[in-house]
Amino acid sequence: MRSKAQSAIEVTLIVLILAIGMVGYVILLPEDVRNELLDDSATSSSDSDDVDGEVLLSESPGYVSPSKSSSHTRSLEPIRLYSTTESNIKTLISSITVSKSIIGNNYKSIKFDIDNLEELEELELLFFVSEYKGDLRIKLNEQLVYDGELNSADLPITLPIDSLVSEGNVIEFSTDFSWNIFSPNYYLLQDIKLIQDYLVEDKSTTRTFSIDSPDDISSVVLNYFITCNSNENGILTISMNNREMFSDRIFCEYLNKRELSLDEDYIATSNTLKFEITEGDYNIEEIQITEKTRAQDYPSFSFDLDNDLYQEIASGEKDIYLKLTFDDDTSDKEATIYVQDYSFDFNTDASSYERKISTYVDDGANTITIEPLESFKITNLKVYVA
Repeated sequence: MRSKAQSAIEVTLIVLILAIGMVGYVILLPEDVRNELLDDSATSSSDSDDVDGEVLLSESPGYVSPSKSSSHTRSLEPIRLYSTTESNIKTLISSITVSKSIIGNNYKSIKFDIDNLEELEELELLFFVSEYKGDLRIKLNEQLVYDGELNSADLPITLPIDSLVSEGNVIEFSTDFSWNIFSPNYYLLQDIKLIQDYLVEDKSTTRTFSIDSPDDISSVVLNYFITCNSNENGILTISMNNREMFSDRIFCEYLNKRELSLDEDYIATSNTLKFEITEGDYNIEEIQITEKTRAQDYPSFSFDLDNDLYQEIASGEKDIYLKLTFDDDTSDKEATIYVQDYSFDFNTDASSYERKISTYVDDGANTITIEPLESFKITNLKVYVA
């Protein structure tokens, strides 16, 4: 049977072993957790904002929220850019007969006007020859434009644009001379028409978009889709605020959605995009501007500790505290607090939060940074010594 002395020794050994184990556990903990267990304390209460000690820092941070970048997409009106030719057929006369012999010269003149002469690209003369003998001569405003025996391969006949005027143009039809009085040279012409090819174009247009805070923009991306209405592979140039952002040939056989990053250095409050082509006919659709804003900076505050005060805190003669006061005592307030390189979390619905930060501070300048996990309002932030 064991004596009472032996039992007491065993109990003492067990307590000693447990104590050594607890000390070893604390030593192996991370430094910030170890400091939290040994030195610091945190409280949440509904106390007033008053503190009993020397105030080193007092700020009113206001509303704080998780730091997240935002993205916004807006659509712009679709665009058609084109530089193409449109034909207009003008009937001059249904039929004429011209001839020339020793008896007389039976030539014919037809007057016509030209609308929008400055936009006229090409003018052609088309007709049908029912019967003929000899050579046909055609003049435009006294300038000879055809002389010879006409065949179908010569039609239509291109007329020189530089010989035209807006009003009062004259086409003259005649034949060459024949000595045969019984068989003169002649042409019977039907359905005499002018084919007018006009240049129709709208090769450039603009779209505008606005940015509320250009300095907060981290990126702006333009997306668009091109479809071709003709086979020309023109060059598309995109400029923003008079600065070229893109220029390349449009390959209609490789059409897909395009993405273009716009240089944020040239972004302004009001921005103008210019789309321009050299030739062809295109629809630019599904035009979208996507802007991303930079992440907001976390609120950060600084205070100084002189050497004498720091030595008092380091020796344990004084302690330094962080106290946060909120605007309500019902909502959740959750954040990570950084003091220098150390950090701790808090989660409370009380109207204030207080924590001893003596082991976190340094001699000299110190910085406190708040990284919210929820949105809430901090009416006052204090650092004080007690």
